[in-house]
Amino acid sequence: MGLAIAAAAVWAMAPVLYRRSVEKVSYTALGAIRCIGYVLSATVYALATKGAAAFIPPQPHTLTLLWASSVAWLVVGDLCYFGALHKLGVSIGVPVTSSFPVVAVIMSHFVINEPLGANIILSVLLTLGGLFLLNRKDGDNSDSPRELKGGLILAAATMFCWSIGVVSNKILIGRLDIPTLELWRSIGVTVGSIGAFLIKNPKELRSLGMLKGRDVLEMSVAGAMGLTIGNLLFSYSLNYISVALATCLACARPFLAALFATLVLRERLTRKVALGITLVVAGVTVMSL
Repeated sequence: MGLAIAAAAVWAMAPVLYRRSVEKVSYTALGAIRCIGYVLSATVYALATKGAAAFIPPQPHTLTLLWASSVAWLVVGDLCYFGALHKLGVSIGVPVTSSFPVVAVIMSHFVINEPLGANIILSVLLTLGGLFLLNRKDGDNSDSPRELKGGLILAAATMFCWSIGVVSNKILIGRLDIPTLELWRSIGVTVGSIGAFLIKNPKELRSLGMLKGRDVLEMSVAGAMGLTIGNLLFSYSLNYISVALATCLACARPFLAALFATLVLRERLTRKVALGITLVVAGVTVMSL
């Protein structure tokens, strides 16, 4: 349980750094730059734990599944996530997207025939109630209807892509050891992120040379934290507890993310937002019963 909770803490801190970064570069540039920290840290960890054996490529069909699901999960999904954070704010964007385990369980029922019981239905209802509270705003606010609607669409796309990653990861953990899995995932995600940047924002390439070293370091650290460290902690937790329980514990991150957002970004945490966060996490908790 401690590993899953630690993963939640790491995943909660990374969005704060991401939110600061999207004010300086595009989403695609952030996705590519953070991979510096991701691939370097994943390589160091794989070398330290598996040695040169980690660099032996997996079987073609396994590598294809790994890279395809990883690009959907950590390139497309996370680009949508950056957009949702920018439009909704950390204290709302993170809780909304953190309801993705509900989507993942429903998807796993149809893809890999996992059971879908009454607890899942109750989970969906609780989560939707939380999202309703989180998405209601009283009085004046800085989000126009277009920004709010766009943020919710991006959040929904994030949940779908992340669910693809979680379901496929259940299969991949049975085929590869975790250090090797994360190393090859980092390679695929790095290539995919650079490709997405060059396709969508090629003109921004020159301006990246004007970034301060501190900014690049911050984005790289966020990548190492949110991708390598967070993913490793979560994956290792699956060796001791069930996927459902690990996912439930990892969803403590809305509380932590809201706390970090309040302290670092000075976002206001209202009672309604706090109640919405509680319902979202309660919904994911019921899922694990």
